[in-house]
Amino acid sequence: MLDTYLQEGLRGKSQQTIKTYTFCLYQFSTWLDGAGTSLEDYSRTDVQQYVDYLVSKRYAATTINKHWSSIKHFSRWAKKEENIEDISVISPPNLLNEAPKSLNRNEVNKIIREIDRSGNVRDFAIAQVLINTGMRLNELVHLDCRDIEITDRKGSVTIRYGKGNKERKIPLSPETRRALQKYLEFREDQHGALFLSNRNKRISERTVQHIFQKYDINVHAFRHTFITKLVRNGEDFSVVQALSGHANADMVMRYAAPNEEDKTEAVTKLWLTD
Repeated sequence: MLDTYLQEGLRGKSQQTIKTYTFCLYQFSTWLDGAGTSLEDYSRTDVQQYVDYLVSKRYAATTINKHWSSIKHFSRWAKKEENIEDISVISPPNLLNEAPKSLNRNEVNKIIREIDRSGNVRDFAIAQVLINTGMRLNELVHLDCRDIEITDRKGSVTIRYGKGNKERKIPLSPETRRALQKYLEFREDQHGALFLSNRNKRISERTVQHIFQKYDINVHAFRHTFITKLVRNGEDFSVVQALSGHANADMVMRYAAPNEEDKTEAVTKLWLTD
């Protein structure tokens, strides 16, 4: 039943939504198996107990909401609407009141320095691109060599597979251009993909994540850092929106929200001036 749903029920959904729903439903299916039932026979009580189980495990509200959304969509497709009636679900936090976690200057310099010292020109180019363009991980792995334009004085990257299938172009900084040129000079193949794995295939999201896990860095932090820096530098929100690919301006506004470091600094400086 699950295989049929994944093939038919998610038709037209984005790749990210399909990945999320697939993961969540496999998790739900495993839990149901442990409870002595299945996706064919679960009841409303099973759904409520599963949501309560996620809460007991202290999952973030947004994570719980993703699981709940997946179960709702599946239940409606399977004609089991009665199993999702009046389910008590924890309310997710208001994202507009929370600034996404970003890296400070020292953390950025440290990761750049350590990867540079490793001598891996591919990983160094990937780091420079992520830090200085703020593109999403999915956008990075779909880049082709033709998406990069570099001259002596300027350069740009065209993202053709952005969220919502919206194309956008981002200027490249001198350091990013230099890193990409070094990497492309190192390449001796004719592969169309910009970043390749060690097996000479288009690099996967998992491989990129593994690169930065070695340095205890979450890949998404680069995007958050890029957007946060633009906002804190006072750039016009329309410019930030165009560079980040956010369709909703409200999603950009959340980067202007104070983080814990801002609050700590404010309290520390409270009595330093008259």
